[in-house]
Amino acid sequence: MTEPRLLARRATVEDLPQLLALWRLEQLPAEALEKRFTEFQVVCDDTGQVLAALGLQLAGAQGWLHSEAIAKPELSDALRALLWKRLQIIIQNHALERLWTRMNTAFWREHGFERASEELLKLRPAAFPLNDQEWLVITLRAANATAALEREFAQIQALQAQEKEKTQARIYWIKRAALVVTVLVFALVLVWAVIMVKYGRRMFQ
Repeated sequence: MTEPRLLARRATVEDLPQLLALWRLEQLPAEALEKRFTEFQVVCDDTGQVLAALGLQLAGAQGWLHSEAIAKPELSDALRALLWKRLQIIIQNHALERLWTRMNTAFWREHGFERASEELLKLRPAAFPLNDQEWLVITLRAANATAALEREFAQIQALQAQEKEKTQARIYWIKRAALVVTVLVFALVLVWAVIMVKYGRRMFQ
């Protein structure tokens, strides 16, 4: 007997009856989540049965993983792995920099989620629930890439500022040199004019 083929994908309206049943089984607010079903990623078998669901709310470049529901607890980590693989596509498409969750299970901790520090909590979007529950967070490669780009841009700006200062210094000294040459030429012309006025007639005679 072959193992059923599992597929992770975005939830559709056809999944709603199964999702409602799964949310109620997990004692989640099914009626409230029904209005947000487009936030959910699901894992289905080849018969269309929903085996797992996970919500992802986006706020700018950050996301909140919420309302995890697993129909078969014995397959929980395997189903989470499929959902995590599916999330990588969303992370890349939206260039997400940070993911938040309150799901404090071994799987998510093993995949990089850590307890959020006070400093990081200040960066949590206001759109996500504000409460005293412990939050876990993971900083994604997009954030590191953004930070690297910012550092590189700052270095470029510093180099441009240095070059600007050098250019301005060169221009200053060129102007000074031009002024000195102009004064010397003017002095020579003035001396020549005085000589011509005083001795010009004699010189020509």
